[in-house]
Amino acid sequence: MTVSVRLAVLLLAPYIAAAAPPTVPPTVPPEPGEEWENTVEMQMAGFSMPAQTSKSCVPKKGMTDPPGTGKDDKCKVTRMKNDGKTMSWSMVCEGKEKMSGDGEITQTAGGYDGKMTMRTADGEMLMKMRGKKLGTPCDAATIKRQMVAIQAETAASIAENCRSAAKDMNVWAFAGAQTQCKDAADISTLCERAATRNGVASFLRQPEATRTDLGVLCKRDFSVMKSQACAVAAKDEKGCKTEADKVLLNFIGDACPPQSMVIAQRECAGRTYTDLNDSCYYTFCTSYAGNLLDKGKKPAAQPKAPEDSAQDAAKKAVKSLLPF
Repeated sequence: MTVSVRLAVLLLAPYIAAAAPPTVPPTVPPEPGEEWENTVEMQMAGFSMPAQTSKSCVPKKGMTDPPGTGKDDKCKVTRMKNDGKTMSWSMVCEGKEKMSGDGEITQTAGGYDGKMTMRTADGEMLMKMRGKKLGTPCDAATIKRQMVAIQAETAASIAENCRSAAKDMNVWAFAGAQTQCKDAADISTLCERAATRNGVASFLRQPEATRTDLGVLCKRDFSVMKSQACAVAAKDEKGCKTEADKVLLNFIGDACPPQSMVIAQRECAGRTYTDLNDSCYYTFCTSYAGNLLDKGKKPAAQPKAPEDSAQDAAKKAVKSLLPF
């Protein structure tokens, strides 16, 4: 069954399927109804699906809205006429599966007959509908309560996904006019996390377009976030003794050129390979020198020396990375 066919069946479901028990306490008052037996036949592209017969609860006042009205926010009724006996309408469904159609239902004292034609990318579908009253009393508001429950569950699921996206700093979940993540608290969470040291480090590894979207979302350019995080990191840098100190130095070396220069002049300048070999600053200093080389700056020239052993040559290669 194609997506279009499934959508068409969904539109008619409240009229052809027996109602299931509501999943949440009633938020819609009871409405007197009568049980009906409904039959739907569907034809498309030269084949017919077996007729589907089931029971549903219809308000005693009869059908006042076309099938599908209010059941799917992607489908809208564009025209409706109802003289109390015959109801006709036109419908348009947007979204990934676009559909349009027309329908007509004629009600009698004991039932109804009708048809609905839907036009989709897969072709044209014809649905024939008929029903008869069984007379058993029932609550016609049951389906409305089910819809309220489904909408509430959907909204809760979307809200939870958006909260998770904010914590994970997934900008794509909040970008674009069609996004469902618009809660100001979630956006605030995302922006606060993005401005932290970990957030800045994460966004430095992401495409420029993502950082641009972040700036628009947070109303603050990413470069400002980075500068502020670097200023805080420089104040927090008190030496290199622990693993946390090394992590901090790695962040400064990757994200903060001005602060890196200050530390390099303090800890790397004038020190030999032997001095740095056992130093916590070894990785920082060699990385700093490597970054300068990547930017086209030449490290300080090393004095010529006679042939060395392979070990000495390796040491000199590392030492040559230092620009001091």
